[in-house]
Amino acid sequence: MQPENKIVSDLLIVGNGISSQFLSLALLRTFGNNLKINVIDKDILYNNSDEYVRALSISLSTVNICKALDIWDKVKVYCYPVERIDISSISKSLLNDGYLQFNNRISDQIASYIINEKNLREILDIELENFNNIRVFTEDISEINIDQNHAELSTKNKKFIAKLIIAADGRNSIIKHLLGTKSITWDYKQTAISCVVNHSMSNPKTALEIFLETGPFAILPLGEKKSSIIWSASNEIMEGIKNLSTKELIEELNSKFDNRRGKILKVDHIGYFNLYFSITKKIIDQRVAFIGDSAHVVHPLAGQGINIGLRDVAHLSELIVDSIKYGLDFGSMNILEKYQKSRMVDIVSSAIIFDGINKFYSNDFKALEPLKDFAIRFVDKIPILKKNFVQEASGIKENSPKLVKGVPLNL
Repeated sequence: MQPENKIVSDLLIVGNGISSQFLSLALLRTFGNNLKINVIDKDILYNNSDEYVRALSISLSTVNICKALDIWDKVKVYCYPVERIDISSISKSLLNDGYLQFNNRISDQIASYIINEKNLREILDIELENFNNIRVFTEDISEINIDQNHAELSTKNKKFIAKLIIAADGRNSIIKHLLGTKSITWDYKQTAISCVVNHSMSNPKTALEIFLETGPFAILPLGEKKSSIIWSASNEIMEGIKNLSTKELIEELNSKFDNRRGKILKVDHIGYFNLYFSITKKIIDQRVAFIGDSAHVVHPLAGQGINIGLRDVAHLSELIVDSIKYGLDFGSMNILEKYQKSRMVDIVSSAIIFDGINKFYSNDFKALEPLKDFAIRFVDKIPILKKNFVQEASGIKENSPKLVKGVPLNL
């Protein structure tokens, strides 16, 4: 048996996804090489091939975080602007050619963009390579132990020790499992197909959400004649979709597609994922904080998952910086409770709103069709509601943390 290898750091992050990378960069931008971070990921290598495409919708809060971390100039090169958001139900209310239209701007700033996850991750990787005090380990975690001053994670022959563990390891978090952390969870009994399509006409720089009887059908612009589609439907319907040939799939998607973009000519980068709702009852434990999908999983209809997760990062990183600035223990329950208090309203309210919209529109109950149309018509007639919708989706509020407002974290 090999001797146990103890590896000590200030901060220990489990998971190496986008939330983890942003948190590391936020702290290293502030402390340089004066803060030691270790990252543990079961699978260190993500799919960075040209075949991998996952479209992310980033809101103005995420844009501001990128600006505060001095990476926006690099990120925006790969972003496609969303100047307008259109929403429609299948019955096509006769307003604005059947669409409820939102001017997607706040104080003349575009409020959201679409980016390929691969491009964003590559930028973050390059930025983090500039620091020599962050290490990434490929390990299977088997045990967690917490005492008053430290947290320990054990693997086959290593023991990782830190003042604070950040669980950023996704919806199937091993940290949640080891701690027995409870979540409020339900299965939507839906599957989403995600794919990239090439189409015959140019994009109108518009994101479109069509509420079909089967479920939400979102079209996100990725380029001049390229878009990402995310279509949610019942598991039974999607089993049938999976069995279609490429030609048949194109025909099926074209039957639902936005004719302002022409016809779909090609489809690729196809993926399927099951949908469920989950909110961790406590996003903290002794010497542990949860961020991103380990803390909350929301319906993808609004594309807000990444933005909610990065707001976790903004709140937590500011608390860590302030704690160190004033000589406090950033892993103490006093600090962690401030993090939980600052995040739960945003997390719960966002999740419940998306859940309610999905349940209202994702049904074939004919008696609700007039009400669905009325809801769209009602919002369209009240400009302040449309303005508030865009403002809420931006994730920026008066009490937002510095990064969300585009302000760097300084000691």
